[in-house]
Amino acid sequence: MRFNNEMMAERIVKKEITAKEKLVRVLYVIFAILAIIIVNFLPLLFGIGYLFLLTGALSFGIGFVCYLMATGFYKEFEYCVVNDEFSIDVIKAKTRRSALFSGSVRDFDMVAKKNDARHPVSEFDKGDVIHGNCTSGTAPDDEWYIATKMGTQKVILFIEPDEKMLQIFFRYNPRNTMYRPTGKGSRKEES
Repeated sequence: MRFNNEMMAERIVKKEITAKEKLVRVLYVIFAILAIIIVNFLPLLFGIGYLFLLTGALSFGIGFVCYLMATGFYKEFEYCVVNDEFSIDVIKAKTRRSALFSGSVRDFDMVAKKNDARHPVSEFDKGDVIHGNCTSGTAPDDEWYIATKMGTQKVILFIEPDEKMLQIFFRYNPRNTMYRPTGKGSRKEES
């Protein structure tokens, strides 16, 4: 008799910063420096030197907003599966966490590799579909997709699950999971 039959898997995937995002970060810093220079030297041009307290506060505000926007590109995705409940949280700048998706593995229409020829993503990408890319962007061969619904809205999520997570998906939804466990932890060994 097994009392602890709970299955759990977690994984954190760090999103790689693209060249475009790096360029935007540099532009934020350049514009912030220009704005701080203008804010501090504009009163001097008009002979109003006693506004340094106000311009100092504005400079600090501009710098802080630039910091928030530049660090906002750092993202991590946390996948968590507990029994049949799967959730994805996005963590921005290692400080701000928000829930991105939560649902039951039993409700998934399909879990398959992104480049699976027998079960292409295009089968589920019809009509009004929301796409969620929750991958690092560095390992396209390890990417899987989940086709499901959030309420009445169709959703396709792209993830990078590990072996244990795929085994849990297969356990709770074997018909729609295009993964077959082999070796340690498979269904035959659990019996």
